[in-house]
Amino acid sequence: MRLESAFSASRGGLDSHGKAISVVGDNVANANTVGYKASRVEFADLMPLVPDEGISTRIPVGGGGVTIQRIRQIYEDGFYEFTGRTLDMAVDGNGFFMVGDAENLYLTRAGNFQISADGFLSNAEGKLVLGFSGSGTELGPIDMININQAGTPTTTAQISGNIDSASAVTTVPATPAKFSELQKAASFSASVDVYDSLGASHGIALYFFKTGVNEWTVQAYVDAGETGGEAGVPKQIGQAQIRYDTSGAVIGDATMNLQSTFTGAEPTSVAVDMANLTQMAATSQLSNVTRNGQALGGIQKYEALANGEIYAYTDSGTRILVGTVQLASVPNQDGLARAGSTLFVETELSGARTTGQPGTGGLGTLRGGSLEHSTVDISKEFVDLVLLQRGYQANSQVLNATNQLLRDTIMLMR
Repeated sequence: MRLESAFSASRGGLDSHGKAISVVGDNVANANTVGYKASRVEFADLMPLVPDEGISTRIPVGGGGVTIQRIRQIYEDGFYEFTGRTLDMAVDGNGFFMVGDAENLYLTRAGNFQISADGFLSNAEGKLVLGFSGSGTELGPIDMININQAGTPTTTAQISGNIDSASAVTTVPATPAKFSELQKAASFSASVDVYDSLGASHGIALYFFKTGVNEWTVQAYVDAGETGGEAGVPKQIGQAQIRYDTSGAVIGDATMNLQSTFTGAEPTSVAVDMANLTQMAATSQLSNVTRNGQALGGIQKYEALANGEIYAYTDSGTRILVGTVQLASVPNQDGLARAGSTLFVETELSGARTTGQPGTGGLGTLRGGSLEHSTVDISKEFVDLVLLQRGYQANSQVLNATNQLLRDTIMLMR
């Protein structure tokens, strides 16, 4: 190996260590970038192409310097911070979010999402997050706004509680003209709210009349003004008979069918189950009322579950499935290429991606209301910076020494 080759080796050392220092700078600069994966420089030695002329190939050949073999992303999980923001999401384990579209698809671990001007879930720079909208199964943007917020009519209701067995026997009014008449005659009264086909809420008044030993008549009334009649006048929409055994439990069927047509809505039919209404020597009261159906309401907040499902909560208290985030994985993560903005693109080395719902097929789960922070370790970067700086300085000294030796050689010829 000629002395001049030291120039090439030291130049390669300066170049490689300089680039490595820039990688450290890139890492440090992204120490607080959401979803950022730290980079690592991997050096490789160089060998001359052929041995020097006249030198036996049996003699070991000296190296030709150093080069950067690759800059590798380290795909370890960062620490997770709970932000409380409902549109923040993080992948806990294997997998990437998919953003963009079918022609220009990117992978990312940054889950600081938002809702675009068009109402779709997107990342910070506006690329759409891919998944399933609603209960669909076609991969595409997730519509966060145009969801089914229409009212759903009530069809079933269940009431639980107790009616006082010590109540006096009463007479059921034949044609009550006012609610006050029913209230005065009844042994006990309560109310149940139901929804019509338009999502409007209606209060149903229930009146309990004790007609004999362990025997009760229950009648349901609604304000006639809500069905096109005279406001304030009670209109009967249902009646049922309840019989009890000596232990206070219901005997036989205790279902009351309510039939009514509220103004502007389709006919409403509600089956009220009263099987859990006991008759004991205690105060008459309802302990629990449940019913299906929902009112029309605007979206108040969102919630992302571990399986990727996103739900919207409306101001009417209903919970609606908005969509499901889908994740992607590749056989060789080291083959992914950086595309900026914490995005990665697939290459031939990464292999073809597979997609699926979080928590299935080896994919990680979703952390709603959380973000994955950068994997950069500042203390490690500073240690690497010192080592690379020393390497750069040492190579510059080799360059200076080689220059001095060549100068001395030239001086010998004078």
